[in-house]
Amino acid sequence: MERSAIQAMNPKRKFEPGEYAQIARKYVYALQDPDDQRIFYVGQGTGNRVFEHLERAEKLLKSNKRLTPKFEAIHAVWSRSRDVQLVVLACGLNDREADLVESATLDALGISLNGVLTNAIAAPQSSMVRVEDLAASAYPHADPGHRYSKVLLFPVPRKQKNKDIYERCRRSWKVSKKHRELGKDANATYAVAIVGGVSVGAYQVTKWEKLESGKWEFEGQLYPDLEKLNWRTVIEPAMGYWQRGNYLIVEFDGMGKFRIVRGSRKRAWSPCREHPDSFSTTKQTDMVALSESLLRDQCVTNLLKVESLTLLE
Repeated sequence: MERSAIQAMNPKRKFEPGEYAQIARKYVYALQDPDDQRIFYVGQGTGNRVFEHLERAEKLLKSNKRLTPKFEAIHAVWSRSRDVQLVVLACGLNDREADLVESATLDALGISLNGVLTNAIAAPQSSMVRVEDLAASAYPHADPGHRYSKVLLFPVPRKQKNKDIYERCRRSWKVSKKHRELGKDANATYAVAIVGGVSVGAYQVTKWEKLESGKWEFEGQLYPDLEKLNWRTVIEPAMGYWQRGNYLIVEFDGMGKFRIVRGSRKRAWSPCREHPDSFSTTKQTDMVALSESLLRDQCVTNLLKVESLTLLE
């Protein structure tokens, strides 16, 4: 359906004073498709923040601007003459609590059958870790003793039918011409397969081949020196980019420092062993305190459909 032919739905565009009193302070909310019940966006805010997406979506009905996935999803619901469901997931929060609730929700939905969300920004305070990923702390930090000018870190699926680590790692990626240039010795190109922060495979790239999709795959030889290492400190500065399934390119100076060449605007050299592998005591305490507060606060533990809020007398 043409965008201009879509009729804007969701006539309710603000909270009444009595309604907002029930969710005072900051809240975390979700936008949900009413038909398949899929949550396609999670956010946080105060006041009428949850409604601002609808206002913007309506204005874009009369525009030729390219839509982000979030507004495409809203228009798709409206094209079926349906209202987007607005759900308050947690309320009465301070900034820190809102970040943690939003992050946990984004992480949980991202690995569930719900599927990928339309959020353009990664979870602000993500601390998600699979139990098996804790094994990363048992491996030495990636801190090579000599220089590497180009190490490509690829996030690979844990399992993929009929494909070993090498096949899962080598295809298919958007790699620019300058990054496909192959050198020798310290200027050689290396590819590392990462699962749960640990390198489960490493290869010296010998060739790049273009696929029909326009993306690229590499051919390479095993390179054990970069296997079975903990890469969490290296990935941390580009975590948001990494969590969206993108690969990184890293350079090591061979003297205990690295810098990210692709995946972060911060190009400064950083120590390979700066960050701890486990949660700090402060973060653990914060999360325990938050959990207790969520259990105490019935407003937080019960989901609220925006349309179900009743006016207070």
